[in-house]
Amino acid sequence: MSEAVWLKSLRAGRGVCPLFGADVVVARFAEIVSVERSERLVMVPASSQRPLLGTLPVPPDVRTRWLGSAPSGHDVRLIAAGAEHRILPALPAKMVIIDRAVVMTPIDPEDPLKGVWQITAKPLVRALVEMYQRLWGQAAEPVRWPAGLSARERAVVTLLAEGCTDQTVAEQLGLSRRTITYTVADLMEKYGARSRFHLALLMAGADTGDLFDTTRVYAEAHDHRRTLS
Repeated sequence: MSEAVWLKSLRAGRGVCPLFGADVVVARFAEIVSVERSERLVMVPASSQRPLLGTLPVPPDVRTRWLGSAPSGHDVRLIAAGAEHRILPALPAKMVIIDRAVVMTPIDPEDPLKGVWQITAKPLVRALVEMYQRLWGQAAEPVRWPAGLSARERAVVTLLAEGCTDQTVAEQLGLSRRTITYTVADLMEKYGARSRFHLALLMAGADTGDLFDTTRVYAEAHDHRRTLS
């Protein structure tokens, strides 16, 4: 039995409670994270819709793993907060696991608007955590970032690659436009990028057709500066 079929077979019972309506789901999630938490495991398949689980608040200072079906599906606010993130094309359902004790997942993986299961039954939670860990182990990092790149810088570059302006990046990350402009200028200087878009390509490795090569970029930057001098 596939994970998606198994999830669709869940029924209400002890430790398995259905929640209906976006307001109810968000309110319950806010209640869950209102106490100190240490970990959040998130899974977002490509077919998942934004409503319900997609509107949940982002808890601060919580170790987060974000497993998605495509790079564009990652929430840059989580990347900026230092979340780990990986890509796996086929995922069974949208899911949030809090401290390996509470799981929230759509009642119907194919139609998240039907409602959400809140699962606290220990055997089920344990099985879902094991499933998540197995899928995480099969997933790949979308980009091998160069050493020393901060979480904020990774988030900025991610948005630049999507064609966002400094103002849009600032709004997405809750920072000032001046901070974004300074960050981009510093990265362009550091890695010898010829433009903002070139910077995004360098970070993703698309400029060379391979993963990011720090040594090559530094060499290109040195040659570029020597040409200008």
